[in-house]
Amino acid sequence: MPRRSAPRALRHQIAIEAAQLIAEQSDLSYAQARTKAARRLRCTDQRQLPENREIELALKNHLELFQSATQGAQLRQLRESAVAAMRLFSQYHPRLIGPVLSGIANQHTPISLVLFSDTVEAVAISLMDWKIPFRQRELPLDYSNKKRAARTLFSFHAGEHRLELLVLPESERHNMPLDPTEGRPQKGASLNKLLTMLESD
Repeated sequence: MPRRSAPRALRHQIAIEAAQLIAEQSDLSYAQARTKAARRLRCTDQRQLPENREIELALKNHLELFQSATQGAQLRQLRESAVAAMRLFSQYHPRLIGPVLSGIANQHTPISLVLFSDTVEAVAISLMDWKIPFRQRELPLDYSNKKRAARTLFSFHAGEHRLELLVLPESERHNMPLDPTEGRPQKGASLNKLLTMLESD
């Protein structure tokens, strides 16, 4: 019996370790945190690595257990900052995605917005016009039709929070990439939906 339960226990421990890393560091993705946690626990068996949804559940439990007194206020601040950013980028029909939308977030979590524009340069010019220093990189994304495509991600800091702007073509407004946790096409929240969420809190 102990031999059968040991692999499951290791998988769970990796998920917990990865969740703790994400809660403490704003720049770690689930994949990066999983790799780092597995290395710390000296796991070399790929079959023992937890899936994204397991890490997300562990992160939810971690925040409820260790940050319950502050997490609610931090989440509201993140969502209010998201509202300000969505108003600024309103011409690109922004949608909020990721942990700030799902609620599994703390002060270290970046605010992730999807912007729709057929030219990445248009978003870059807007950032430069507003004198916002930014970083730019290509991010590989999966789609429901088994397609994988690289899309541009801009990131920058606004006050205490980090923002990530994922630029998608206008044609993908109704065919967004897959959620890395759920494996389903993301929908995101419009500005009006986010305002409604804040009013109901």
